Amino acid sequence: MIIRKIICLLFAVLPVQIGAAQENPYDNAIGEAISRSDWFETRVRYERTADSLSDYMRLFSGALLDHNFNNPAGAVEKIQRMYDEYNAQMGGNFFSLFWMMSDNLAKLGHFNAAHDICTSLLAQGRDYMDEGTRTAFETNAVLFGLQSQWPRMEISDADANYDIPFDVEDEQIKFTAVRGTQRISAMLDSGGQMTVIDKQLTERLGLPLSADSIRFNETRCPLALLDTLRLGAAVFVNIPCVVLPLEETGVTDCSLILGNDVLQLFPEIELDYGVRELRLKSHTTPLPDTPRNLMLHKIPYILVKLNGIPATMVWDTGASKSSVEPEFHEAHRDRLPPLQAHGRKRGKTATGYNPVLEYAILPQMELTIGDKTGVMTNLYVIEDMPHSQLMGIPFDGTLGVLPPAEFKRLTINFQEMYFVVN
Repeated sequence: MIIRKIICLLFAVLPVQIGAAQENPYDNAIGEAISRSDWFETRVRYERTADSLSDYMRLFSGALLDHNFNNPAGAVEKIQRMYDEYNAQMGGNFFSLFWMMSDNLAKLGHFNAAHDICTSLLAQGRDYMDEGTRTAFETNAVLFGLQSQWPRMEISDADANYDIPFDVEDEQIKFTAVRGTQRISAMLDSGGQMTVIDKQLTERLGLPLSADSIRFNETRCPLALLDTLRLGAAVFVNIPCVVLPLEETGVTDCSLILGNDVLQLFPEIELDYGVRELRLKSHTTPLPDTPRNLMLHKIPYILVKLNGIPATMVWDTGASKSSVEPEFHEAHRDRLPPLQAHGRKRGKTATGYNPVLEYAILPQMELTIGDKTGVMTNLYVIEDMPHSQLMGIPFDGTLGVLPPAEFKRLTINFQEMYFVVN
């Protein structure tokens, strides 16, 4: 499972503190879904009962949903209203909400304001934060501070669509990228929150490293600004990159790992396995009848069915194999095949190989996304897999680099929040 950005998040959301309003049964019901970080269920409850929620809970749950379903302006507006009108009720959620505020301001390009929130809260509240919360604020303070000084990441022609050929080698989606006259081997990691560049490549390209570092997969790493990168006809400029000695870790022979931050420059992308093309679309046609089955908490979570059982999967092309969480198999073992071929393997992230992990093989399982069903085979079920909860959000499985053979084309719309397969 190559690359995860940081943050053992502050966000196993704390119990909602709303005093007497807790007597409202609709508040209690949506609060219970929030406490489980079940954001798809939270959205359903919110859409059904928003008018019956207390004003505070409507703002609180609405802000969380805007954060998770890619509406940063809505999240910022609701958190500001909560602070102005319900400051005393924010209680133990204060730091979590203002971390969200900074994160969403950054998504809107307001890096100075995002940086100011992080540094101010660190100065005033460091002693009241646990280690995970403090690390999250420190990392964002460094990242947003650099982004406020650097030119903004963008695509040179934001109105164009691009078809970029790729190969699948060593269970990785690979491209040949170019910077100036330098050809660069690159891979796609849809589960990676930031783009990663090899340290030796930064030296060859003459890219300066940041003085400050962030914590990335338990490793402190500097950042570098990749001024230009060409993929096919697409030219990206000013890509912030985490710097790692990829050549030394051995988890990939590529010098660049393209993360989800690059993909989200486009409202829609399409991965066509039939003709081996990544399509980056600047303009899309809304599909109003398409179920909104995508959640975007920096990386894509998809609402699916596994053998007919509702589940949430992470879409992670950096994962060499698809997998199912052991808790999901245990909870539904009467509807799933028995586990086979127990063994041991080494997990891996962009920072290197992890300790040996115990695993079993699930021989096959049906995966349904929307109205399309395919068969996944030989899925890993790994005990104690690192990052089995990303950003504090539980999930049931990972859709890795190769989808079921029946899925020829994956379409991901970050604007309308859907994930469609054909």
